Amino acid sequence: MKARQLDIPGTFAFEPNAHYDTRGELREFFREDDFRTATGMVFHLAQANTVISRLGALRGISVATAGQAKYITCTSGAVLDALVDLRTGSPTFGTWHLAHLDAERLTALYVPPGVGHATFALADRSCVTYLLNELHHPEQFLSIDPLDADLAIEWPPEPASIVAGSSLSFAEARDRGLLPAYADGPLPHLTQIGGPQWKTS
Repeated sequence: MKARQLDIPGTFAFEPNAHYDTRGELREFFREDDFRTATGMVFHLAQANTVISRLGALRGISVATAGQAKYITCTSGAVLDALVDLRTGSPTFGTWHLAHLDAERLTALYVPPGVGHATFALADRSCVTYLLNELHHPEQFLSIDPLDADLAIEWPPEPASIVAGSSLSFAEARDRGLLPAYADGPLPHLTQIGGPQWKTS
């Protein structure tokens, strides 16, 4: 797999290997050895989810207040994926990175703890598969408005047809001290091999 580090510290994109024969193809969208080489960490798999979205559905911005990390890819259809740095004290706090994910390429993204995540479905029944390093506990998550004017994420010009319910504004979550913190040091759920680490408080 080919890996590249993105502008937000701790985030990575992975391009899968493809193997072809007369039956079709096999694509490896996660390899522990390639992940370890790129990030200097070991990802411990605890749960896997698939989210299926209608055309125009806008999900997120979801961020863990505890230490959950995600490894995600689109396995059907296509989505525009936003990674948002919500870690107070981060050098890129409040910035975002957009990536086009689709079932044709199966590009995968690593979302470290404290980085928010949102998707906009570009096709009906678009499927995003999540590998989680910790079990999902809804009470440990915040939802930030994906249309927040302060963040100003550049979603497609066509309006989202379906947006999830109540969310906090970026300013409200920041001012109330609800956002996770950025710091160097080992994470309890990721084995450090070398290089910097990011954690939530």
